[in-house]
Amino acid sequence: MTGQTDSNALSATRIIGTVAMVTYPVQQILVFAFLWIQPDRPLSDLDSLYALGHFRWLWRAGVIVTGVGVVLLAVGLSRSLALGKRVRLGIFTMTLGGLAVIGTGVFPTDAPLDDGTVGYTTSGVLHFVFGIVAFLALLVTVFVLKGVFRRDPRWSFAARPTAWLAWWLLAGVVLLFAIPEGTTAAGVVQRFVFVPNAVWGVWLAWSLRGIGRNVNGAILRRARSDARNR
Repeated sequence: MTGQTDSNALSATRIIGTVAMVTYPVQQILVFAFLWIQPDRPLSDLDSLYALGHFRWLWRAGVIVTGVGVVLLAVGLSRSLALGKRVRLGIFTMTLGGLAVIGTGVFPTDAPLDDGTVGYTTSGVLHFVFGIVAFLALLVTVFVLKGVFRRDPRWSFAARPTAWLAWWLLAGVVLLFAIPEGTTAAGVVQRFVFVPNAVWGVWLAWSLRGIGRNVNGAILRRARSDARNR
């Protein structure tokens, strides 16, 4: 019975990894698709403004799907990693970030006024708050997980790429503050800074499927038990 339970748990982990692998990158794929769907939108605009134009429902749905993918990846990692304080923190911030991404899809941003300012509505304010929470949660997640992966023999291969992503995202934010707002360069950087994160999420989800397929359930339970007893 225990063996069957372990097999079912590992099968569920593989399914979670598969769905996360498909859903995690949807928003970043749409970033490039909308260059053709809304060709009149200048690259200097934030990509969240795609939620206000032609096929806006598709953009918002894609953002929500990506948020679901982030949450699913967090669930999958919680089933694979030996649970400890750092792992719980990383899983919590990833889940929080995924829920915040969903929030940015549910509440669209506000369109700029004719004078370039923004008259914030409730939806626009919520979009802004969820966006900040999503990014900060993601930044904390990658910095925490790079250490978590380094300490877990099954995930040690992911430590260095996760560290690279952490510094890439941090450098991207610094660059965005340095580039004048409203310029094409700022818009291009904003679109490209999160592309590596989408690739990272797909790669982790794909790796989760492999680990779920190969890890023996008894070893996984023992690792979790050891972590709790530390």
